[in-house]
Amino acid sequence: MLLFVRNAEANSPRVVDLKTPDGTILKASYFAAAKPGPGVLLFHQSNRTRKSWEDIARQLVAVGINALTVDTDPNKTRKQRWPGDLDAAFEFLTSQSGVKRDVIGIGGAGVIGVEDSVETARRHPAEVKSLVLLSGETESLDFLRQAAQLPELFVVADDDEYPPIVEAMELLYVTASSPSRKFVHYSAAHEAPWLWYDPSISVEFQPTGDTEPTCSKSIPNCPASSWIGL
Repeated sequence: MLLFVRNAEANSPRVVDLKTPDGTILKASYFAAAKPGPGVLLFHQSNRTRKSWEDIARQLVAVGINALTVDTDPNKTRKQRWPGDLDAAFEFLTSQSGVKRDVIGIGGAGVIGVEDSVETARRHPAEVKSLVLLSGETESLDFLRQAAQLPELFVVADDDEYPPIVEAMELLYVTASSPSRKFVHYSAAHEAPWLWYDPSISVEFQPTGDTEPTCSKSIPNCPASSWIGL
């Protein structure tokens, strides 16, 4: 894999070009934490770009988690993206000197982002320690059913632009077997907060119109600050 790294200003993400085995150039941004720590790979939904993850990436870096956001070509089928595009991004992240390569989180939004996240986790079970899926779906239900050791967060909103995604996300949640999995449902009611669907936890989040959740305050299990235990 060839990497072409552009110069970036101090304290800005490092913009990189990742070349996949079929010659595709993937645009990516690497957000480096101040000291060695876990890494998170973020896949966007089909009508977004990697820039939609920038706020979350900066929050992760602030708590010592390195992050890589990568642009996905929505015109490519799964067969065309897999495994080359996924492995190029994963290998870049885990090759960085400040990343603990055996403590990796994967996050994805929308159908493409969720599919790519689940497939990446399936391909790298020893390194991936958490999985965050937002407003998408996947046919890889067998993996979710079998990955009992993997902490997982499922997030969806009633006003998602691609209904009926709530039902699709509920299916992923009930299929998953991890005892540490959690489901966050953003209700269309204006007064309703983000809620953890977990018998032992009920945590409120500040409502937001973005796909990615933003925490209203610092709390132990906030996805933006602890990324499911990384």
